[in-house]
Amino acid sequence: MGLVPRFAFFAAGVGAHKDRLQAFDTALLAAGKFAHNLVTVSSILPAKCEIIAAEEGFAMLEEGEITFCVMAREDTDIKGRYASASVGVVKVKKRGVIGYLSEYHGDARGNAETAFEAKRMAIEMFQTKMGVELAEDDLERLEGATASIRNDGGGWVSAVALCVFVL
Repeated sequence: MGLVPRFAFFAAGVGAHKDRLQAFDTALLAAGKFAHNLVTVSSILPAKCEIIAAEEGFAMLEEGEITFCVMAREDTDIKGRYASASVGVVKVKKRGVIGYLSEYHGDARGNAETAFEAKRMAIEMFQTKMGVELAEDDLERLEGATASIRNDGGGWVSAVALCVFVL
């Protein structure tokens, strides 16, 4: 018996602090009630995995629980530079087919550009993995979680986006 997630939810946040780790922790706290031991995994959304609201997902997790996630994270201490992170998901209407999650980590300028890149990559990676071309009417879901922050100086900024799995 494997560890196949039954549910998944998305969360994203940004943070700023003089210390890099504290900026990341602030971003995680802004994303949600994270008090879990996060373990990053790769990019497959199981076919039967249901995407749920973050509030519902957090309620299913116990503090301190080892929790699997796909995480995008970007940090910078360079004034004027953006830290942008997004996790995009593509899921097709055809039942029994896996979905694909992509992570964007970079300096895209704002949420719209960041989300666009993650969704574009999710589609391209799904098509490559499955050996198919997708039409818009094939898609059940194309979404994700996105965070972007501009460093105005004075320390570190961090953006984090996650797809969190519930077993």
